[in-house]
Amino acid sequence: MKFLLVLSAFASLAAAQMAVIRAPPAQSTFAPGEQFIVDVDRPDTLTGSQEVSVAIGLLSCAGQAPPGTCDGIDTTEEIGTPLYAGPYTPQLRPGGSDLFQNFTVAVPADFPSGAAALSVAHFSLVGARYWPTLEVLTETVFIS
Repeated sequence: MKFLLVLSAFASLAAAQMAVIRAPPAQSTFAPGEQFIVDVDRPDTLTGSQEVSVAIGLLSCAGQAPPGTCDGIDTTEEIGTPLYAGPYTPQLRPGGSDLFQNFTVAVPADFPSGAAALSVAHFSLVGARYWPTLEVLTETVFIS
């Protein structure tokens, strides 16, 4: 029983730190070579945390999923072509209550057209004992 209580507490801490992809909106369309902004947000919480890093990747879904979708692709296994990998140092959004950081990335010039999985792998340390958390956020975009 004590184990379940501790597990529940850890799950609550992790949920409080979960990031989201605020931009671009899912289903956005980009051309090869085009730059766009990935806005990675997370709530400002009372739970102590230390942000470590994010990796942003673009994975073509062509031949791996039904045409026009990324259904069934597990981006926890691979995030595709890295567009950014490095520190994540979010700041309080002006006039808001969330923390955010914008990353300007570009679609590789030779990236195949069609549906693609835009993924953000987010690594942080949570709580007084710095429990490591890794989450992968994904949304489908289109390359024209």
